[in-house]
Parts: sequence; C-alpha cells; structure tokens
Amino acid sequence: MNRKFFIEPSLSLLEKRILCCITNISSSNPEEIQTSSRLKDYLLELKNYTQDTEFANIGLGLKREALKLLQSLDDQMNSEPSECFIQIPSEQHVEQMKGMPAGGIEDQNIRLIHMSNAIRKGQKKHSMLPVITTEDVSLPQVWEELFAAINKGCKKEAFALLKQISSQDRIFQPLLAVHPIDYLKKIISYSIDAQRTGLKKINADILITPHTFELLIKDIATTLMHPAKCYFSFGLPTHHAFSRESSGFCIFNKIAILIKNAELTHPNPLKHIIIGPDVNRDNGLSAVLRESFSCLDICHIDIFDSRVYPHQDHSFIEYEFQTQGKAEQQQIKSWHQNQMDYYAVDLKLTIRSSISIHPALLFSLGKIKENIVNAKRTGQKIVLYLATGWDSHENETAYCGKFINDRMMSQSEAGTTRFNDGDLSYFFEEILTLYSENKELIESIYWGLEGGYERRMYEKQIQLMLDTIDGQLLHEDINQSSLGINC
Repeated sequence: MNRKFFIEPSLSLLEKRILCCITNISSSNPEEIQTSSRLKDYLLELKNYTQDTEFANIGLGLKREALKLLQSLDDQMNSEPSECFIQIPSEQHVEQMKGMPAGGIEDQNIRLIHMSNAIRKGQKKHSMLPVITTEDVSLPQVWEELFAAINKGCKKEAFALLKQISSQDRIFQPLLAVHPIDYLKKIISYSIDAQRTGLKKINADILITPHTFELLIKDIATTLMHPAKCYFSFGLPTHHAFSRESSGFCIFNKIAILIKNAELTHPNPLKHIIIGPDVNRDNGLSAVLRESFSCLDICHIDIFDSRVYPHQDHSFIEYEFQTQGKAEQQQIKSWHQNQMDYYAVDLKLTIRSSISIHPALLFSLGKIKENIVNAKRTGQKIVLYLATGWDSHENETAYCGKFINDRMMSQSEAGTTRFNDGDLSYFFEEILTLYSENKELIESIYWGLEGGYERRMYEKQIQLMLDTIDGQLLHEDINQSSLGINC
C-alpha cells in the first residue's frame, strides 16, 4: 500500500500579512494604543484583514489570535490612561547599584534604598499611591538575550544582539535618537569590563557596574511602557549626560529620550516645557536639545548656581549658543535657536529679596501659564518635564550643591539663593493645580528626580510630595467621580 505524506499547506498571502501585523504589534507597547500613531495604523490594518472575504478560510488558530488581539487593542483604545504612577527601582536593581557615586556620603545604592523605603512608608498613609518598580516591565526577547550576553561577558555576542534590535523598537528608536550606537556599545563594553572587579571607573563621577546597561534600559522601558498623565520617577540621575559622553553621575539622558518618544507617539507637534530646578545646570540636556532637537517647540528653563558644578555662567552659555543672551526679569537671560527657547536662571544672581516664594520658581510658573494661554489659542498640547533636584534645597549638605569659593555656603546665604520647604511645596502644588485646571491642554507631566543627597531633607520632601499627590491627584479623581464629573 502506498504511503501518503501529508505536507502542511503553505500560508496564504492574507495569513502572511496577518502574521506580520501581529508581530509588529507584539514588538510595540499595546498600552500606548491611545497615543501611538504607529499602533493605530497596525490596528486599522488588522481590522481590514479580518473583514477580508478570505478571512473565514484562514487557519483557526491564527484567526483566534487575530480576533483576540483585535479585541484587546479595542479595549485599550476605549479605556482611560492611568492618572498617575510613581516609579522606583526594584530591590534587585538597587542592589546592583552598589558603588555608583552620588553627591553626598551615600552612594546611589544607599540613597535609593532610603528613598524607596520612604515611598513605601508613605503608601501606608496613602494607600492609593500607585507605586511600580523597574521589574514591572516586560521587554522583547532580544533585549533579555542582550542582557544575558552581557552577564556572560561576551562582547561579540552582545554587539551582535544589539544589531538585531529593530530600528522601530519602541525603546531603541528614541534611545538611538539621543545616543548613537557607538556610545551604547561603549556602555555595554564597560558593563562587561566591570565584571572583573565589580566596578569600572571611568572618572570620579562615573563608575560602571556589571549591570549598569541593563539598569538604565529597564528604567527607561518602565517609564515608556506605563503611560500615565502624571509620572514620577526615582532612579539614577540623567540630566548631565551628553549624547556621546557620561557626565556628573549621568550616563543616559532620560528626558531627551522621553521628548523623542513623545514626538514619535503623538500625531501632532507638541509644546515641550522643561524646568530644571536642580542646583547643577542641565548641561548635558541643554547640549542634546541645542544640537539635535532645536527643531522642536521647546521651552527649557534651567535653574542652577553657576558657582557649583559644572561652573557654567551666562558667558559660557553665550559661547555655546554663539550669541548674546536676551535680558529677562530678575537677571535671567534667554537664548533662542530655531524653535527652542532656553532660559538661564542663575541662583547666584536671581536671589530672594523678601519673605516670599523664590523668584526663580515664580518665573518658571509664569512661563508655564504663558504657554497655557498660547495653547488655548492654538490647540497645541503641552508636555511638561520637571528635572527636579532637591540639592537646591537650603538644607542640602552635599559639596556639589553648597561648596562655593573654597568654602561651604552659609545658612543665611542659602536662605536667599536656595529653596525652602515652602518654595518647593508651593511650586509643586501650583504645577498640579495648573494641570487639574487644564487637562485638555496638558498632555502629560514627567517628574524625574536628579540631585538631592541629605537624607533628612530628601525624606521630608518625599513626604510632602506624596501628601500633595494624594490630595491633589488621587482624591481629586474620587471626589469628581462621586459627583459624576467627567474629566
């Protein structure tokens, strides 16, 4: 008797197209269906395939997978985005930061342990606080294979896997827009080199651990894959990082990456407002914006003291922009390049002259209000980024924030050139009030902690911050829901 060999029929053209569409969706973040034009295109494409007359004839398994994914994306499309997330590093990731320097006596490991504990303690008082960690994220398999290759110490394999990541990958695409592939390879190489002794010293400020590359990617991925209207992130600092160079404890420039991601995932141009109240200038961020992103509509208000790191005053900034700055109020200067406005607020010059809110913060709030007025006229959505540094607090003790002219700043001088609890609380409360009153215009807020090293001071700031988030964001929603108010 002749044997019959059954050969699995080849896929039809429609089946191949559906599989390709499913693969594209799976490599993206389905939670961003409301904001990602690329995902919306895939959703429309998949819908068209399921309405094709040949759809009834495709394999049952593929048909079920397509319909299930379509239903899931439709549900995501019709759901409200999360109002708020607070991101902290996982316990395992904090442990892998041992030896990474910070501005005070604590390294990044101890500093972030204390901060994370303060936030978890705050959860006992404010049970609705939505805290997530850097382990609450699932990355495409190629990223996990890349991390495994780094852990094995195989540079050749790691570089090959890096090359395999799609240029459209939702983490890789904005990352590459800020940091070139050669720089990423350098950080991977440093992470592998660090396995010999546990740390690789690049300079006094930059020490790489065996897991540094993975830590940085998972921090960024956690933020990108948990879209929320208001996002608060505690992790390694980022605002000093240049496109091709680490600087001042900073390796990847997260805010620059988030700006690029926002442009990629929104159908219309956005207004990006950046306020950096860290006592040290946003030198790396400013350079990236000036060199690569000045074609975007950006307002960057950089608050710093030129007498501390990186010791850059108005004359240095004039050299960077190759033009003289325009005089603003309170000895503030501004520069304009293409569509970007940069405001340098030097705390050496812009000082408190009376018992009131610090003029640097009042100026920043005024600029936000100006842009809200413009947004009401033009309909352009605003994204607000707060590169926050509590090292600008008057009770900071770290040398990087207080050591000027070969001495530590006196408490009386700190009272005029630094912020106090009242300043920072007022500023944060006003930000959230403006957001609550203008939700149709303010697309989102990203708050990222940069500096802040004195434990008693930063733990108190965390407590004040959590109180404000709970009162102005979380309970506001409950009150409005109970009244039947639709935001």
